[in-house]
Amino acid sequence: MSTNGSRCIYCNGPLGEPIFRDVRDRLRVSARTWTFRRCRVCGSAVLDPMPSLEELTAAYPETYAFDQAPQTGWLSHLLYTLETTLFYHPIYRHSARQTVKVTGLRDGWLLDIGGGTGHRTRFFRMLGFRCIVLDVDRRPLRIAQARFGLPAIQALSEEPPLVCGSLDLITFFYIVEHLPDPIRALQAAYHTLRPGGWVAIAVPLISGGHARWLGSRWGQITEAPRHVSLPTPEGMRWLLGRTGFRLQRWEAMHPLDEAGVLSLSLLPSASSPIACAAPERMLLRMLRLAGGLLTLALWPIALLLRVRFGPSLGIFFGRKAE
Repeated sequence: MSTNGSRCIYCNGPLGEPIFRDVRDRLRVSARTWTFRRCRVCGSAVLDPMPSLEELTAAYPETYAFDQAPQTGWLSHLLYTLETTLFYHPIYRHSARQTVKVTGLRDGWLLDIGGGTGHRTRFFRMLGFRCIVLDVDRRPLRIAQARFGLPAIQALSEEPPLVCGSLDLITFFYIVEHLPDPIRALQAAYHTLRPGGWVAIAVPLISGGHARWLGSRWGQITEAPRHVSLPTPEGMRWLLGRTGFRLQRWEAMHPLDEAGVLSLSLLPSASSPIACAAPERMLLRMLRLAGGLLTLALWPIALLLRVRFGPSLGIFFGRKAE
């Protein structure tokens, strides 16, 4: 049965019984517990009740991403260099090339919604795109401008202040699962794209091997309430279709990305907001290093889970009609 008429934010189907109860925020920012319910139509998992805007805003720590933390000493700088070189850059480079391969685009205007510091965005610029970063938070945008020289816009994903039909490609990398109303964000993207323009959306998938193996310990679940939903591929198909896009293809993300999510599920203290927020604390920096080593060890397991149960992180490519 659905609860209080709650509906799925992907397909508008009724939400059924809870699949995960009493979920606690792995970052310990939110003090309350949360419940995910599965949609009876598309199988996506949605928080019910949905957190208020005030709860969502308060759930984000000051340092949320690894590249927002200050590099105050030689050790923190060394660990940052190793982490970006061995982990993030291969993932970012792969996702940019993956997008180019599927869409066939080689240049044009790109808007990276929720792009934060622009760290991933710059790999698209290296391939020939003219890039703009959009984020609701001004702090990471300052880094995008100062460190990478990227144009930055502070705005909501539902209200990009750009001319309709002016963009060739819009990317949402791990943003849709944070949005209480992804329909509005995708509708805004549709109107901002030129005819034949593309959208690329990377999301964690509740249907994949991670959720089957770890259950409520999976880090994408304990990211509640910042993660208000976790879609299935069918849920993403509904979302794109309801907003005017035609799903062209979807693929798994880089296996190293999945291994990293597994690592932080098993060792949540190694996550960026905890381990990078206080660079002067040696133990926290060592936890970050331990998380990196665990990621490498879990890579084969991540691959096995993908083969057996399907991807836990996917990227979906939709196209606007010509």
